[in-house]
Amino acid sequence: MKKLGLLKENEGVRIVSLVPDNVRLLANFYSILVERGAGEEAGFEDEEYVKAGARVVANRSYLLNKSDIIITHSSDIDLTSEDEDKVVIGCYNVLDEYSAILQFSGTPTDFYSLALLPKTAKAMSMDFLSSLNAISGYQAVIKGFDNTRVVSPMMSGEWGNLYPAKVLVLGAGVAGLQAIATAKRLGALVNAFAFHKRTESEIEKFGKNIIEIKGDLMKMREQISVFLSDADLVITTITDDGNKAPKVITKEMISQMKEGSVIMDLSADTGGNTECTKNNETIKVHGTTIVGDSTLFNIPSRSASLLLSNDLTSFLKHYSLKEKTRFQDEILASTLITNRGRIVNERLCKELNRF
Repeated sequence: MKKLGLLKENEGVRIVSLVPDNVRLLANFYSILVERGAGEEAGFEDEEYVKAGARVVANRSYLLNKSDIIITHSSDIDLTSEDEDKVVIGCYNVLDEYSAILQFSGTPTDFYSLALLPKTAKAMSMDFLSSLNAISGYQAVIKGFDNTRVVSPMMSGEWGNLYPAKVLVLGAGVAGLQAIATAKRLGALVNAFAFHKRTESEIEKFGKNIIEIKGDLMKMREQISVFLSDADLVITTITDDGNKAPKVITKEMISQMKEGSVIMDLSADTGGNTECTKNNETIKVHGTTIVGDSTLFNIPSRSASLLLSNDLTSFLKHYSLKEKTRFQDEILASTLITNRGRIVNERLCKELNRF
């Protein structure tokens, strides 16, 4: 029986890649080692993993040495002293962070990143990006209103009226759609811009709340400005795989916003959607608070871990069935980054050849 090793994530990453319920399922097929404290930040104690059939180990080097397959979201891993073949399955953002790949070069490692999953029906059950983006979209609204000076819904009474807050969402992908849905449930007035053609289901669900945005960057800014100056909370989610996020909000546009308004920039790790965003920082510009945070899923870490664990479990099941034909299988071939330490991923090689 192959040994499966579950790592504790880097400092500041509060999620865990496998929760005890999924470990219990996988224990029928693998002997499972769990690094001590791997699930604590997500609310899962070591004892729960033991009850699920895993063995908890304190020594990370021992776990790496004994494991055939290593599971992590994005942990730093040192396999330079390992001579035996290893498989690492993770969620590293390999298109934007090449250092994630370099740690496996020169080692006998087959490294898979679910960040490059193909967009097929079969791969949907493994799509961790959609899972974590949905959590982040929700959390952006919650944290955003925590930073504003207004309440979300309309309130009326003998004491007077409070009108609903106005929310602007830029980007109608998974994170954006979840932000729209959450803000609407909280009673806010929501407008959003989609940077892709709207699907029929989106039109049916959100109607005129989502506006298709067209034209070059200057045209986009003109369209956004109409709604930006009146917004209490702005949530930006626009990314461009392998490239810097587009700066759709300028410093001048921010100067026209309400005093006390808030921008939640979920694209901060790739440069941000405003000219002022700083990754992992909260700053004030012209009276507007800008929160640059692409890892909001870390706050409701238990919920995020439950979804991530399901995604990785689905991938593991697929891997166990298709391992011998990994170069021919669409899902495995798309996500295989290194084969015995050598970069083999076609999409990634094209990206690297651009430089």
